[in-house]
Amino acid sequence: MPWTGESFKSKHNKKLSAEQAREAAKIANAILRDTGDEAKAIKIANYEVGKKKK
Repeated sequence: MPWTGESFKSKHNKKLSAEQAREAAKIANAILRDTGDEAKAIKIANYEVGKKKK
C-alpha cells in the first residue's frame, strides 16, 4: 500500500515537516514500486529528505 505524507511521517520519521513527509512518501513509493523492498524504500527516502534539509 502506498504511503501518504501523513502516514510516512507518523510511522517512519516524526521529525519531518508536512512538505518533507510528502516528498519522502513520493520517493519511498517510487523505490518500493521498483524494488519491492519496503525497508530499502524507507531508508533511502529518509536519507534523501535529510540531505535536502542541510
